[in-house]
Amino acid sequence: MSQQQGSSAPTVDFRLIRPKNYFANERTFISWLQLAVTMGGLGLALLNFGGDGIRVRISAFVFETGALGLIVYAYTMFWHRAERLRRGERGTWDDRFIPIVVVIFFIFATAVNFGLTFHKKAYTPPLDNLSVITMSWGSKAR
Repeated sequence: MSQQQGSSAPTVDFRLIRPKNYFANERTFISWLQLAVTMGGLGLALLNFGGDGIRVRISAFVFETGALGLIVYAYTMFWHRAERLRRGERGTWDDRFIPIVVVIFFIFATAVNFGLTFHKKAYTPPLDNLSVITMSWGSKAR
């Protein structure tokens, strides 16, 4: 067998995307979503089992807002990293800032919850205004 003149070894395109990189991106996305579901579950547990009152609703709102923010962050980072994988970019893939922000947010939300729970002089609106604020479905006595 003679080798043809001008033929060369097959070239390797290093911009090919490795499946393990895509799966790592998806695992990271799912991890952030698990944390968001946990945070949202804490908010819902506070809302359903924390009793009545504006304090519980404020605490639940803080946790739910954090959960929604985390979902938005996870979604945008997943697509940003997927685009970087498609373009074959090299560089750092770690995120050093957001985990610190999430921990600080958990501390803040827990402090808000404890502060509103144990502070006895907090403002509590009258019950007739509370039904308007929380959009209750019950009929209001006139």
